[in-house]
Amino acid sequence: MNADLQIQESLAHSNLEVRTSDFDIRPSHFSSSRLAQLTFGNGKRVDFPIVFAPMAGLSHVAFRQVVRSYLPAGISALLFTEMLSTRLLPGEDVGHTPQTQVAPGEEDLIPQLLGNDERLIAKSLEKLQAIRPAGIDINMGCPVSKVLKHNWGVALMGDIRYAEQVVRQTRQLTPLPLSVKMRTGLTDDPEYLVDFAQMLQEAGADWITLHPRIQANHRKGSANWSYIARVRDALRIPVVGNGDIQERDDVLRMQAATGCDGVMVARASTARPWIFWQVGESLDLSPPLGREGERAPQTPNEEGREYCRALNQFCEELEQRFLPDQQLPRLRLFLAWGHKWLFFGHYLSTRVNRCPDLSAARKVIDDFFAEAKTMQPRTSLQ
Repeated sequence: MNADLQIQESLAHSNLEVRTSDFDIRPSHFSSSRLAQLTFGNGKRVDFPIVFAPMAGLSHVAFRQVVRSYLPAGISALLFTEMLSTRLLPGEDVGHTPQTQVAPGEEDLIPQLLGNDERLIAKSLEKLQAIRPAGIDINMGCPVSKVLKHNWGVALMGDIRYAEQVVRQTRQLTPLPLSVKMRTGLTDDPEYLVDFAQMLQEAGADWITLHPRIQANHRKGSANWSYIARVRDALRIPVVGNGDIQERDDVLRMQAATGCDGVMVARASTARPWIFWQVGESLDLSPPLGREGERAPQTPNEEGREYCRALNQFCEELEQRFLPDQQLPRLRLFLAWGHKWLFFGHYLSTRVNRCPDLSAARKVIDDFFAEAKTMQPRTSLQ
């Protein structure tokens, strides 16, 4: 999407903005949510309403460390790993491979499992003990074809009894809090969606995350937040909402509109990882460690400066935690999403894609931000 179209979309959306002051955003509101009542494997309860999403190729240790630098001081949150294949985990050195590497103190981590075979799930759970997870998640939301052909991801939603078996078996294999990340399903059928969610509850899921789009839509169109409210009203367990979160007020708007027990932030965090700080500020929480006395970035100029800072931190984390040949592909994927919110970001992403290594990419980034850049609130996620 070119810059003119992006500006038009941002202006169109601004007419729909709801003021932050319209929401009940007191800390006490979340403390009474169902999610805040669960005790996780680290012995802690969550006291922050945003969950960092599992994203293939993105939710690795380097990006998680960037996100952590923006969490309000003293809070207890939940962060997911990237999607982990149960076909691969049993043969991996968990805790040391690029997908499973963890940093010291990551006691709030939820590994997301992709698979449907009880034997492989059991072996994967055994291997994951090495990173002392806070909980376990089953992927029933991935819509890509190479996942569907194995009857993984959202394909599991096409057979409610088979999906029930997967959850019941996993429940028997682990005492940790168990969640399922799901979509609306293969078709737009709200009654089936509620039945499926109730099945997950009865099968032993402790909480679910709902991204209310059908499989075929991937990220197209608008997520139907009313389905989050419908499912939340039908269940006893916590329901976390996911879909179309791009800026702070989206988090607050989703919670107000659906009554969800938490909000999951996904690809927008590649552009705006400080969204966690912004929401914390709305909740009167302390700034992140090292940012005492500062306010979260708000204006397009402030966010442009912060994006440069976050991008450099991300590069430093890549250099520290990954081998040279593993660094640049992760930076390219990070920018492939994050640049969408940055004016002239496509130029930056294209230049980085041509670089031979991370060192050359960092020089491109420095040159790009030698002049002030700005960010926009919203963009196309397709």
